[in-house]
Amino acid sequence: MPTPRNKQGKPASDIPTLIELGAELADVRREAGRLQQEVATAAGISRSTLHTIERGGAGVRWEKVMAVAEALGLEPKWVEKK
Repeated sequence: MPTPRNKQGKPASDIPTLIELGAELADVRREAGRLQQEVATAAGISRSTLHTIERGGAGVRWEKVMAVAEALGLEPKWVEKK
């Protein structure tokens, strides 16, 4: 079975919050040893959409981001900015 690569690429946007969120989702996926295709299938999205999310891409529907989080066993938590 293939293992996830820890490949860094250029962010898909210049929005720090999206870049950070995508990086965190990618880190959780890699730490769990899961491939993009596996998580994308579980979330009901394409692998290219997951790639866009992990690269901090703008224009992805929030429902798809939440589906990825759920597929990874995560739930959102809002915290006050410091």
